[in-house]
Amino acid sequence: MNRIFETQAPESQGSTGDPIIDRLIRASSDLAVLIGPDGAVEEVHRGRAFAQQGTDAWLGRPWVDTVTSETRTKVEGLLQEARQEGASRYRQVNQVFRDGVEIPVSYTVVRYDEEGRLLALGRDLRALSELQKQLVDAQQALERDYWRLRQVETRYRLLFQRSTEAVLLVEADNRRVVDANEAAGKAFGRSLRDLLDARIPEGMDLDYDESEEVRRHLAQVGDTGRGEPVPISLGPGSAWWFEASLIREDRSRVFLVHLRPIQMSASDMGSRDLRSLKLLSNAPDGWVVTDMDARVMGANRAFLDLVQLSSEDEAVGESLGRWLGRPGADLTVLLANLQKFGVVRLFPTTLLGELDLETEVELSGILLQEMDPPGIGIIVRNVSRRLAVDRTARRDLSRTMDELTHQVGKVSLKELVQNTTAIVEAHFIESALELTDDNRTAAAELLGVSRQSLYTKLRRYNLEGPSRDRK
Repeated sequence: MNRIFETQAPESQGSTGDPIIDRLIRASSDLAVLIGPDGAVEEVHRGRAFAQQGTDAWLGRPWVDTVTSETRTKVEGLLQEARQEGASRYRQVNQVFRDGVEIPVSYTVVRYDEEGRLLALGRDLRALSELQKQLVDAQQALERDYWRLRQVETRYRLLFQRSTEAVLLVEADNRRVVDANEAAGKAFGRSLRDLLDARIPEGMDLDYDESEEVRRHLAQVGDTGRGEPVPISLGPGSAWWFEASLIREDRSRVFLVHLRPIQMSASDMGSRDLRSLKLLSNAPDGWVVTDMDARVMGANRAFLDLVQLSSEDEAVGESLGRWLGRPGADLTVLLANLQKFGVVRLFPTTLLGELDLETEVELSGILLQEMDPPGIGIIVRNVSRRLAVDRTARRDLSRTMDELTHQVGKVSLKELVQNTTAIVEAHFIESALELTDDNRTAAAELLGVSRQSLYTKLRRYNLEGPSRDRK
């Protein structure tokens, strides 16, 4: 007789007739199936886990027909193993319930009696299956993240190694190089294998002063997060700016060290001694290097302070005339004299800063023919504290004014004023011609008059003479 028992409580409907067997089935399984010698289902014992699942359709049918097609071979194996060995191992079976609901059940089959009946004891695997599903989803998510990180790392390595700029990663605690690109190896003149694990600056072949500057720079970056780049030499004619920034990796700190070629290296200026470059960089007077069109290629801190700029990058590429008090006149005269004589000394002018600070300066320049292409080196000296009036000119004008004073009473006031104006005007025209080395075009620009007007005044005051420039 086929029966279905619910073993969810002691007062459940039905029983095997043996209370001990009922307790064993209830304790050992969530679902128990009694199978006849022919393999058909005779009885079904359901626990709490399967109380809502219908099993009426199983009675009288072969157990193998109540599972999914993919797990039929497992059921056949369980039955055969139980008949031969008396008990089978546990195997997972997808059991089909009412309305086609599939639930994973872990079964073991044991021999029930001498008549050949078998008892299949099953455990509900839905909780375990859900955990497995979550595990698989988590594993797939990890795999996706892993490959995404691999792709990011591949792009990083490709960009890092293909970069033409020298870059190193240095541990902040012990200053050991943990990574470097090919450009860094070329800058140091060694293989990457030799460069890795080297210590900065001990393993860089720097002199004592440079090593101390690098240590101070790294200490400043470690404390404040930023620091001014320092110039270093990595060989004859090889000058670089050493600049570090601080980044964090997990719980450690790493310096990202960037080496930039110095645009105006010592070799470009005809000297391979980097100390000369350091001296100019730290000099109290301004220093600027331009191309032949007076466009800035490099400048020191003193010059940047005079023109009120915060970094050298803001000045590079700009015309020097941008900051001259009379950009059209002063720059023209300066370039003309440099082209003619190759050197200019104590050229007076004014610098107008970005924040409208005006400073009286003297420029001394020289052509740098050794550069490729040639350029101009200019020293800028702040002379705003000096007396602004030329003493010689003051004495000359004073003597002239004394002579004019003696004519009071002899000539009219109108004539005295006209004579005084003529003398002063002639004096300043002579000063402009002297300043521009008799270049009348430049002198006219300095005085703010046209060339024709200047020629007229030269004839009026009988100042015409041998001229080097009659444009």
